[in-house]
Amino acid sequence: MFKPLATRGLALLCGVLLALASLLPAPQPEVRLLSDGWGSSSFTDPNLCVDTSAGQAPRMVLISKTPAAADWQDRLALLAKYLLWGLLLPVFALAALFRISRRPFGTLSASFVAVGLLGIAPAWFQWTLNPGFVSLRQALGIWLVERWSPSESLFPLIDATALLIWLAGGVLLCGGATFVATWAAARLVRLDWRALARDLLPLAGVTLLLGLTMDGALYLRGEGANLDWLPGLRASLLKYCPG
Repeated sequence: MFKPLATRGLALLCGVLLALASLLPAPQPEVRLLSDGWGSSSFTDPNLCVDTSAGQAPRMVLISKTPAAADWQDRLALLAKYLLWGLLLPVFALAALFRISRRPFGTLSASFVAVGLLGIAPAWFQWTLNPGFVSLRQALGIWLVERWSPSESLFPLIDATALLIWLAGGVLLCGGATFVATWAAARLVRLDWRALARDLLPLAGVTLLLGLTMDGALYLRGEGANLDWLPGLRASLLKYCPG
């Protein structure tokens, strides 16, 4: 009885947090949940863009900038985002992976691990930071702009198309290579390839954990937490947990 109640309670909590994150106004970019006065007082000098040697007169005055401070709506929106995407989503994903490992491992489950968790998931987790995706989007943007007149509606199309191509590449390269390698290795040792794919679950779990906790680490760094130890921990997980 406890497990159904706990599951319903967590599902209800996720629904409430998702509703808060969706309905509340987006917080200001500079505000933080646990700290006021983020950033330092500063100013912008507009004359940096003025060439006085060419006879351009100085213009405008210095504009002061005060540190940002969060109000209660900002804090509530940040709290909902931190809990939902930084904590509950990784917990639910790992719980779902654990349930998969406890059930009979069929063709669908084996394909999901090889192609989904070790193909689509890594491509999704790194698309915002990978230089290859940036190059792909730029090349696609140049190709589209050369054939159609630039407009505001063209840029979302470029982003969406580039992301779909990137994810498809992750499926074909990473997921396809994992699937083929698992199937070939199983044939060599005369084992069921699905049983061999089941042994990839620890690696898939670590991949999922590292990818889904990237947002949580980003949130903590934004709050001023010192996470210099985190890269070493991630490397240790990749090294020891899959084995």
